[in-house]
Amino acid sequence: MNIPHIVIIGGGFGGVYTARFLAPHVKSGLLKVTLINRTNFFLFTPLLHEVAAGSLTPTSVVEPIREIFRDECVRFLETEVSGVDSKSKTITTSIGTIHYDYLVLSSGADTNFYGVAGAKEHSLTLKSLADAMAIRNRIISAFETASHTHDEDTRKSLLSLIVVGGGPSSIELIAELSEFMHDTLKLYFKHTAIRKKEMSITLISSSAEILGQFPGSIGRIAHRTLARKGIRIITSAMVTAVSEGKVSLKDGSSFSAKHIIWAAGVTPNTIGKENFILDKGNRVMTNSLLQAEGHQNIFCLGDVACFKTSPTDTHPLAMLAQVAAQQAKTVAHNIPAHIQNKKLYPFLYHERGLLLSLGKWNAAGIIEGYTLHGKLMWLLWRLVYLFNFHSWSKRLKIAVEWSVHLFRNRDISQTQ
Repeated sequence: MNIPHIVIIGGGFGGVYTARFLAPHVKSGLLKVTLINRTNFFLFTPLLHEVAAGSLTPTSVVEPIREIFRDECVRFLETEVSGVDSKSKTITTSIGTIHYDYLVLSSGADTNFYGVAGAKEHSLTLKSLADAMAIRNRIISAFETASHTHDEDTRKSLLSLIVVGGGPSSIELIAELSEFMHDTLKLYFKHTAIRKKEMSITLISSSAEILGQFPGSIGRIAHRTLARKGIRIITSAMVTAVSEGKVSLKDGSSFSAKHIIWAAGVTPNTIGKENFILDKGNRVMTNSLLQAEGHQNIFCLGDVACFKTSPTDTHPLAMLAQVAAQQAKTVAHNIPAHIQNKKLYPFLYHERGLLLSLGKWNAAGIIEGYTLHGKLMWLLWRLVYLFNFHSWSKRLKIAVEWSVHLFRNRDISQTQ
């Protein structure tokens, strides 16, 4: 019996959830599943900002993929995928060519620099575990250097930070970094020459209001919260160039900072573009069943999928973890249904709410159409994220870390 082989590219929310939903069919012998990822772990990207600001250790936001599937029959390969050939039904990887009967493309997204000169070369980013640690180490190192620097202007330069971007990732990151610098690091360096007034944190957004994709009330709440933290917010500011320690704007003005973090958006990591019909953002056009246009045996989800809830929609669904996780369930139903010539179901997205961390004991969000913020939302935000991890051991580890940091300072160890 020729058992259909499903290959899943990407070990993020879309890929891992699809593999988990398909696992019962693997055990029953209906199909074979191979999951491919460039690292051997699932990375919980929504919490990277907490790693960057010392609230969580690096291992807290990752789960080994082999551990997730230790009781399943899902095959895992740690390798890079360099190409897809839809005609021969093969993918090219660093360890050889792999044949598929069905392909699931969920390869995530990379940082989008929008062609801004120098942005890639002179900015830190937050898309990987290494990125989070680079930010954390850079800021800690700056405080160490400033602590024995006698010149005030030099200290001000060392303790200056700019975050470019006005989306959720930018807001959560800058809120955490503000507390990391003003509360944790300032406390440890209180007996040095460093003064609070020497620290400067600036947010630069190209939109007229931050969090433009959220309802206006959330943006206003976030704006007030960041302002109270002493963060300077620059809106309607189009960045045209980034150089060492400097961000230049379209209006001719510029801002200087020792540390520049680019969090202005992402671009899909679409592999095998020549096989697909793409939208202007390089996302794969899909039908209502999440099949790539023109391909019945290729399904796309998450950041690489251009899925519109109706033909009249001007924009596809946002690149959110909850979108990918919901799409995974539809893909995992439709592949076995297609194999067995059963009915395939269209993907229906259900907005489960939007949550945004604004620092310790503060979060904002929309639940069932209601805008809420404060301590209760912060606790809800943590609870929701906690249960998005796959294992109870990981959930317990994070819960313990979070609990400890309610009463103790954040970790300031410089680690790789």
